[in-house]
Amino acid sequence: MEFQWPDDSMFSHFTIFQEKFKTVGSVDINAAIINPKDITPGSHPVVINLHGGFLMYGHALFAPFFAPGANGVADSLEDLEDFWQWSRNQLPEILERRAPGHSFDFTRLLLTGSSAGGYCAVQVALSHSDEVSAMAMAYPFVDPADDVIVNGPTGTDPNIFRSPFESLPSKEAVMSWIEEQKKTVKVQAGMETTPFAVAATQYGLLYSHIFDSRNLRRSEFLPLKRLQLGATLPQNIWILTGEDDSIVYFRTIQKFVDLAERNPVQSTIRLDIAPGEDHAFDLTKTTWELHAIGAMDFVKKSWLHSE
Repeated sequence: MEFQWPDDSMFSHFTIFQEKFKTVGSVDINAAIINPKDITPGSHPVVINLHGGFLMYGHALFAPFFAPGANGVADSLEDLEDFWQWSRNQLPEILERRAPGHSFDFTRLLLTGSSAGGYCAVQVALSHSDEVSAMAMAYPFVDPADDVIVNGPTGTDPNIFRSPFESLPSKEAVMSWIEEQKKTVKVQAGMETTPFAVAATQYGLLYSHIFDSRNLRRSEFLPLKRLQLGATLPQNIWILTGEDDSIVYFRTIQKFVDLAERNPVQSTIRLDIAPGEDHAFDLTKTTWELHAIGAMDFVKKSWLHSE
């Protein structure tokens, strides 16, 4: 599957600065604050975007998504909560210092994420549902315990990303790469990581060697389990997904929607399905909008509390 990824030109209309929200060992982890250049002073609605990348790569200013830890997803979830608390307790003062006259209106907060970023967004939302106005996600990774993620594709399942076997590193090379990545803390990784991430999923290593590498088996790692146990979601959620996604299978999205709609605090979910499309199709085809006519109005009204 060939992709024409977005590039850094997408940031040309914004003023950007980065701020540390935590330190792991001696490594600072930053959040990027992206402010429209032509915005007038005042209190502004907020978008928090959590990037994807197999829970392994990307960074705050990695245009396409706009490394495995020693403790797997436990580290990622800790980072997410640390970021959330920092965004409330320290970021407003930072913005006032960096952009005088501007402030955040956290009563109008849109939480977004695609793929692994969707997993992060859902996990944050399940912990802070009453603080999020709306969510917008594409093919969110809501079921890490799905058979394809735990065991890899079998039988008639397509390869991950429909990648030919000959293009993937060997299973042994992937296992060595995973162990090497765990030795150091990294704050960013680029597309060079993609073959290893795809191969790890193809060989059934993603769950056991990356996601839950310490075999902790915590229910809080799994969004569907959290919903079953009574966690709630924000009131309004939009999901865009491809019907033939070879990583985040449509069945996992449907499970998520069914559970959310049966939740005691019922969410309104708009699910737009793109027939015949695979993972990340919206990054390469502008025609994705044809599968989601009216979705932007749904998100805007939910986020901004407008009519």
